[in-house]
Amino acid sequence: MAMHLLLKTVRQRWGIPLMGNHNIFLPVTNTNYHGKNHATITRNHSHLMNGNENNGNGRGSRDPVIESIIQRLKSLGSGPLCDADKGNRLTASTSDDPDLRAYVGISLMCPSTMKLRNARTQTETPSDNKRGANMIGIARTVQLPRPNDFLAVLAALAEVHFGDVLVVNTIGSTRAVAGSLFTTEAARRGVRGIVVDGPIRDVEDLACPMYSTMVSPYAGTVQHPGEGIDVAPILCGGVTVTPGDIIFGDRDGVLVGSADSFATCLESAENVVAVEQQLMRGMKMGVSLHKMTNFEEHIKKRKEGKESALEFNEDLHTIKFDHMDPVHVK
Repeated sequence: MAMHLLLKTVRQRWGIPLMGNHNIFLPVTNTNYHGKNHATITRNHSHLMNGNENNGNGRGSRDPVIESIIQRLKSLGSGPLCDADKGNRLTASTSDDPDLRAYVGISLMCPSTMKLRNARTQTETPSDNKRGANMIGIARTVQLPRPNDFLAVLAALAEVHFGDVLVVNTIGSTRAVAGSLFTTEAARRGVRGIVVDGPIRDVEDLACPMYSTMVSPYAGTVQHPGEGIDVAPILCGGVTVTPGDIIFGDRDGVLVGSADSFATCLESAENVVAVEQQLMRGMKMGVSLHKMTNFEEHIKKRKEGKESALEFNEDLHTIKFDHMDPVHVK
């Protein structure tokens, strides 16, 4: 299980190398979190996609800054991103620097209701990289004008492009507003997934990642077109989703945030992944997880009522596990 153990220490004291491509240019401001710059990026969706879409299935021309963020997100999971966000929020809440305090953060859709409905899509094979099938894309928002009528969703499907994620608020609908037909069209257009605050159906035949708060085989009506796509921010899964936000979904949940917030979390999240890979390597070689942390010192201090932080061994990135005594549990 992913752990957040003092991300600042992980990065600054241990110098663990980052994962992925780090030769990516990000225009930055003077804002600094945990000693690093972060990008300030517009949320305007028109800034993210330019050019014709070739009948709905072309790739168009995306902003290279957004693309670089999305590429790095592909090697991450929601756990490390939440760990990084937690550290950044702590820094923002305790800093006197107005730039640091301006960090908005990443939001998690309600994990008890927003569920991934298809364990594997029609285009995904068992051999696919476990990270490669994650839903990562740009939010396109739809607000139904009336409950149980999905004409607005069908209309939005005509407007989405490669790399988008369609996010829908059904205002309390009890009948399905999307299913296998809609996901097949979405996949044809290169859409990365659909997230519905409300019911969907056809869970055995969904063609792209589909999250929803409910499932119902009973479909709604198609009479009310609504005001269109990306008209305004909407509520979905208990959080506000703004057109142009980045949506990240895996089997653990759905995250929402501006490109700026995700960019700020990348380095720390990549460090979390690097540390956890090293810990897993050690445990597979028989080394106790406790031996790779200051667990004994930490728990002793906490029992005495003293301040302490659970930290990894400061030499974790250079540990020669084969020189340590393995712990064999019978």
